[in-house]
Amino acid sequence: MALIDDIQQCVELRMPEQMPIFCMSQEFDARYCGMTYARYCSAAENIVRAQLEAINSFGWDWAWVELDGVLEFEPLGVATAARDENSPLQVSRWLDLTKQTVSGLRIPRAPGSPRMRVLLDALSALRDDRGDGTCITGRVSAPFSAVVGLFGIQAVVEALRGAPALLRDAIAFCRDYAVEWGKTQKDAGAHAVWVSDLRASTATLPAQLYEQWALEPCKAVCAGLKAAGLLVFLHTGENTIEGLRLQAGAEPSVLSVGHGIDLARVKNDLGRQVALMGNLDPVGLLAQSSASLVASETDRLVRLMAGGGMILNSGGPVPRKAKSPNMHTMHDTGRKVWDLAHGRR
Repeated sequence: MALIDDIQQCVELRMPEQMPIFCMSQEFDARYCGMTYARYCSAAENIVRAQLEAINSFGWDWAWVELDGVLEFEPLGVATAARDENSPLQVSRWLDLTKQTVSGLRIPRAPGSPRMRVLLDALSALRDDRGDGTCITGRVSAPFSAVVGLFGIQAVVEALRGAPALLRDAIAFCRDYAVEWGKTQKDAGAHAVWVSDLRASTATLPAQLYEQWALEPCKAVCAGLKAAGLLVFLHTGENTIEGLRLQAGAEPSVLSVGHGIDLARVKNDLGRQVALMGNLDPVGLLAQSSASLVASETDRLVRLMAGGGMILNSGGPVPRKAKSPNMHTMHDTGRKVWDLAHGRR
């Protein structure tokens, strides 16, 4: 069975022949290959070299081409900057959330910006090299997180209170933009899209507001991307059952679980409703702990996953300072325990 078939089995809540193993390791990958993060993001050939080296060294079943959460906002007029050469870019100047600004927003013609071209070229080269043997994964921002990225949290909060119609128009644009940007990545070679909605977790957006403002637009994005033939991995960094229940309603292919909640609890609550991925602690375990503790927690998680419908992953982005032995241990233990659980040698 091919990898993409294994992932599809998980999506359908079935048992794959081999459990996919992912890791949100881009910043670590750049350091492992001797690059600053700025250099890694600067050229498609750098991304491809680092991703292939990490896949060959650690055995990951995906190439996660996330780069940062702001690159699709740049052609719309948002300014970006990095804190330092090893940090992803962040917004340095937002747009004004006004009727004139929102009515003037247009989905840019692909690729939209030089950095979007870099991402698309990296996806194409990785797909050419790996074929269907690795899940080539691009990224979009979910609509609610996108409006925060475009206009800033303060402007969005004010619009929630005083200009709801304007905010809905902005969210509708971001919904359509996310689907088109995802389709462009599909055309470039992506099998999957990572839908990032960090601003919609219950840590930042109360459940009632999530249902009112974020759920349906995110569900529309997931549906549009799936209709285009993409796998959809939704990540909010959520660490509560209440939040994960709500986010499962967006109907992604797979729901990513934050590292701050016991995956056994999530499986018991949602495991028959939606495929899950997670949720090894990227900092406390992969960066700061010992290989033996990584092995113990990976063992526990994979035994939870033995019935299928789940993918092993970190529960958040892995920092540059993560330990190589811990990364090897995560993958190798995952493979070993899966094979033992299913009687393979």
